[in-house]
Amino acid sequence: MEKRAQHRLMMVWLPLAGILAVGGYLLVTGHRLHLYQALPLLLLACPLMHLFLHRHHGGRHDKDDDN
Repeated sequence: MEKRAQHRLMMVWLPLAGILAVGGYLLVTGHRLHLYQALPLLLLACPLMHLFLHRHHGGRHDKDDDN
């Protein structure tokens, strides 16, 4: 029974992985210019947002929080 379930699982995931791989390839090749234009945004904006939006995490407390 276990072998049958694994076979059924492979029948779903293998085609899905193939479809995602082909779709990803077509997306990258067809929209390469847009990806290059978004690269500075991803490399600069994401780390900066992470630093500024997570500044209150990590155990640091403001003076107003001690009351």
